[in-house]
Amino acid sequence: MRHSLAILTALLPCVPALAQNPTIDLNLWTVEDLNGAGPWTIDPLTLYAQTSNTVNTDCSVLYSDFDVVVLDFRMTVDPSGGDDDLIGFVLGWQPGDSSNTTADYILVDWKKITQTYQDWGTSQAGLALSRVTGPFTRGYGGGPIDLWSHTLNCTELLRSPTYGAIGWNFATDYFFRVIYTPGSVDIWLDGQHEFSLQGTFTPGRFGCYNFSQSRTEFQFPVPGAFTNYGTGCPASAGTPYLFGPVAPNVGENVPIIVANLPTNALPFIALGLSNQHWFGTPLPLDLTTFGAPGCTLLTSSDVLLPATNYNGTAYTTFQLPPGIPPSSTPLFYVQGLVLDPLANTLGLALSNAASVAVGIR
Repeated sequence: MRHSLAILTALLPCVPALAQNPTIDLNLWTVEDLNGAGPWTIDPLTLYAQTSNTVNTDCSVLYSDFDVVVLDFRMTVDPSGGDDDLIGFVLGWQPGDSSNTTADYILVDWKKITQTYQDWGTSQAGLALSRVTGPFTRGYGGGPIDLWSHTLNCTELLRSPTYGAIGWNFATDYFFRVIYTPGSVDIWLDGQHEFSLQGTFTPGRFGCYNFSQSRTEFQFPVPGAFTNYGTGCPASAGTPYLFGPVAPNVGENVPIIVANLPTNALPFIALGLSNQHWFGTPLPLDLTTFGAPGCTLLTSSDVLLPATNYNGTAYTTFQLPPGIPPSSTPLFYVQGLVLDPLANTLGLALSNAASVAVGIR
């Protein structure tokens, strides 16, 4: 059974703003143009960034406000951007490194096709890791020759064993994990360990990198979590048990299951924005005095979602609205309610509850 969350969406403005992942606030990131003025569009709410070149020779970095150590992100290229040039990222970047004589950072870039261009030399197709030391030399249109052809102050160190000679594809999600320390660089792509390098590396920022490739996109994920807490109370067929089989993510369906139900019971899912109070009543609330001994209300019941009982197991699903902000802290709470006249005087049994932190990927 699928439900919209219009009621939850309406309630969200009443809730204090929830913090984003504390290590990433794109409002604090900075664009540094290496050549031209290719603009970056960011959406801090969804931790998303995209670059749109104004001319073919634009080259820029959108760098973080923190020194990178461990970072996960998704990179893709929108087909509407066309072209076949360089996408990637930098590690150990310092503000001004486009011209700093002391610049010393790692460049990971990926060319779609092998191409020789003007006086820039040849850029080889594939995914590579290079070290840049010092400023670059400008060629045709002001473009950085070093970064295009991995020459002069840009020294190529490694090629990906999987994609070293294979270009990127449009509309394809590439998931990276980076670990960058003073003594090592390790990079995974789609779970495959592609780069492992030992040495001495300068601490510095992470930067989204683009060289002449419009519509390069970066998405920084926030992991969703469905975390159980509390205990249920007996119905006539056992103690109901609530769980979520998948991590909840913005814009996706969230399935909720409640097991151990009487086959003829009528189940609901209580969805609330608080596990501390409900209309001024403190939570958790013991329902013994209401005729349900051992039963505890663990979440505010701001919305009741009907669930379908499949021979003793209840199931429902609803879609998280695209406008919900991702957060590593709980956004709302859920608990199973079962109408069961044989359970107790109140005719109601409750499951355990769960906090729901909404992620994005």
